[in-house]
Amino acid sequence: MISEDKIVATHQALGEFVVIFQWVENLYRQIGWFILDPERKDWPPIKLRRETNCQLIDKVTDMFVSLTQTYALDNGDEKAKDILELKGHFHELRRYRNRVLHSTYVELNGGGEVHGYIRSNPDVGVDPETGDLIFDQEDFTAEAIYSKIREYGDYMLRLNLLHVQLVHWAPFALHGSKTGAYQSVPQLKR
Repeated sequence: MISEDKIVATHQALGEFVVIFQWVENLYRQIGWFILDPERKDWPPIKLRRETNCQLIDKVTDMFVSLTQTYALDNGDEKAKDILELKGHFHELRRYRNRVLHSTYVELNGGGEVHGYIRSNPDVGVDPETGDLIFDQEDFTAEAIYSKIREYGDYMLRLNLLHVQLVHWAPFALHGSKTGAYQSVPQLKR
C-alpha cells in the first residue's frame, strides 16, 4: 500500500516541476527582452508574450546567436554554442512537460488499498522498424519527478548564467561590430 505521505509528496513534486518549468520559460523571456531592450525603455515588454514555449525557445536562441554574431563580445562564440546546445535540452524538457501534464493517471488498487500510480500518455506510438505499438508509461512517484528536475539542474544553471552574461555584455555596441560595420539585432514584429 502507498502511504498518504507518498501521495502528497508526489503531488507536491508535480507542482514543483510545473513552477520550475515556468521559471525556465520566464528566463527565456527575460533573455529575449534584455536583447531587445537592454535599457528597459519599453516597460512592460509586449514582445515574446504570445509565443508558445517551443517558439519562445527557438526565437530567443536565434536572437542570442545573432547578437553574438553581430558584436565582438568576449566569449560570444562560446556562449552561442552553449545556448544552441541548451535549445535541444529545453525542447526535450518541454516535451516531457507536455507528456506529464497531458497524460492519464491510473490509480493501482488492490484489496481496497492504493498501491501506486502509473502515468500513461494516451498517444500511442508505432516503432518504425517493427510496427509494434509503443506505450509511454511510467510509475508516477515524487522520485521520478525529482529525478527529471535533477537531470536538468545543470542546464537551468547554464541558462541562468547566459542571462547574467548578457547583463555583463551590455551595452552591446561598446564591444564593436564583428564585421566592422554596424548591424542591428533582428527585432520582432509587434
